[in-house]
Amino acid sequence: MNPILLLDSFTVSVETDHGLNVLADAVDLEVARGETLVIVGESGSGKSVTMLSVARLLEHTAPMVLSGRALVDGTDIVTASRRDMNRIRARKIGVIFQEAMEALNPTRRIGDQLEEAYRAAQRGAVQRGRAMRIAAREKAIALLDEVGMTDPAGILLRYPHQLSGGMQQRVMIAMALMGDPDLLIADEPTTALDVTVQAEILRLLRRLQIEHGMACVLITHDMGIAAEIADRIAVFYAGQVVEVGDAAQMLGKPQHPYTKALLECVPRAGERLAGRMRTIPGSVPPPATSFVGDRFAPRNALATPIEREQTPPVTVSPDGRHMVRSWNPIAQWTPELIERLTGAPTPNGAGPATRPSSGPSLVLKNVSKTYAQSARGQAVGSGQGNTVRAVNNVSFEVRPGELLGIVGETGSGKSTLGRLMLDLERPDPGSRIELDGVAYEARKGRAAELALRQRVQAIFQDPQASIDPRQTIGDAIAEPMRELTSLSRREIDARVRWLLDAVGLPAASANKHAMQLSGGQRQRVAIARAIAPKPSLIVADEPTSALDVSVQGQIVNLLIDLQRELGLSYVFITHNLSLVTSIADRVAVMYRGDLVELADAEQIVRSPGHEYTARLLASNPDPFRERSFAATNPH
Repeated sequence: MNPILLLDSFTVSVETDHGLNVLADAVDLEVARGETLVIVGESGSGKSVTMLSVARLLEHTAPMVLSGRALVDGTDIVTASRRDMNRIRARKIGVIFQEAMEALNPTRRIGDQLEEAYRAAQRGAVQRGRAMRIAAREKAIALLDEVGMTDPAGILLRYPHQLSGGMQQRVMIAMALMGDPDLLIADEPTTALDVTVQAEILRLLRRLQIEHGMACVLITHDMGIAAEIADRIAVFYAGQVVEVGDAAQMLGKPQHPYTKALLECVPRAGERLAGRMRTIPGSVPPPATSFVGDRFAPRNALATPIEREQTPPVTVSPDGRHMVRSWNPIAQWTPELIERLTGAPTPNGAGPATRPSSGPSLVLKNVSKTYAQSARGQAVGSGQGNTVRAVNNVSFEVRPGELLGIVGETGSGKSTLGRLMLDLERPDPGSRIELDGVAYEARKGRAAELALRQRVQAIFQDPQASIDPRQTIGDAIAEPMRELTSLSRREIDARVRWLLDAVGLPAASANKHAMQLSGGQRQRVAIARAIAPKPSLIVADEPTSALDVSVQGQIVNLLIDLQRELGLSYVFITHNLSLVTSIADRVAVMYRGDLVELADAEQIVRSPGHEYTARLLASNPDPFRERSFAATNPH
């Protein structure tokens, strides 16, 4: 059977003032009808560039140069005209983008956007005018029903902002299917979603791919997601495919050190860390890098001299199903090899830090928060009447030196609770929040306000949005010290240098701006800024959700190290229960504004006391457990 997608030495480059930068280098891949190939790798590895170039979408934003062959159902897109590509995209290729809200037109109703996709696929057909609109509406309603939307006809009349994130992603999937494509490309389709919604979307994609007989390529940086859905897995690094094979072998017996490192960086629910999370040292080299030897060798503690000096060979199994690009494929991984590769911690430890023995530092008593109902909330049917209760009568304490995890889906109230603890919002009457025995509302005057700001600091989800793009990094870190402390300018400059070193950034970073740093580096700046005024409590709201699993480990290890050194307390807000149960002392579970469970992390994993907690645990992707809904490879 001929593959729907065949890449043969497919190379993607971009023209720059200094010549061509190669983004994807001689990629060889194929995907059969009815098969799901998952492409994994860190940001910058070339996985999205390769597949979006298959759809020729990047040429509209940058001067791209393609070479080699990329056959979609026998048609080579490298040599296809733009007119031919419009037809291929409309009828042969469906694309699901990472951010549904950004991909959907905010000024047009859902029905109009689905109809437009249908018209593009039917260009040249006999249908015209009213008949075309009726056919498009019927297909849109059928597909919205197929992707699990209630009241599909009503959804057609809504705008994107009136839908939840999960609903927006389902609309994107329906739009991708309007042309009955042979190839479905899903680029990080679940990154911004809660774990339960993520699991639903993955199940939906798998079911639709099988029922429609499509070839599917799903792009992700998370091996846990790959484990849930893949027939085969391809691992990209620095623009190359370093290993590809059947999912069972890639998950159970990977041979390339990079593949194994990606697997080991995925946190596992129930494994308590005695020290640090697994990480991959360093970062993916930029496209302009001149490579010598194995591209992964500079980050590979197992690399031998030949791997640092000579380009590795490609080894293909006799049946052609498995390929590895390495001088030193490893057939058997021992704990010692894993520890050398990723700094693997010893499981079942006692927790990341020694705890002070004094009483609680932050206490919440009967805390509630009510908002006026939003248009989006009314559209998705949440709340009562004209108000919505985001937090409902929540009480708990944060102990000195403790890492308290707060988990729950979007809309559970966890981020609202964080803003209340930061005094960025005020709770409803009758609520009480105390810091060291003094109620927030009892504070009087600017001095008391500044004292609270100095004691309780925040790390937000998106450092790009929370750091002023006009400031240098040095100024951004110095700002809270100028506002909240009495340090002199010389003392502030010295502490900025210390903070950059403490979070693992070079001193030269002080003169850069946020846009010049990677996502992981920006999050390190956000951490340095948070600890700059010497707080006792940090509220971290989804501080790793947008990061690769390897960078996630680096950031979490940094937080744990700073906790030990500075005696910090953390409130760590996340939807990733596997991560938080690995690092937290206690875990609070929020559901629709209620605190439904609060217990030691080990107890949460061993014996969850609420069915919602059990559902969150079951929804977390885990490459080491039995696969839940990936079908048997039909090939």
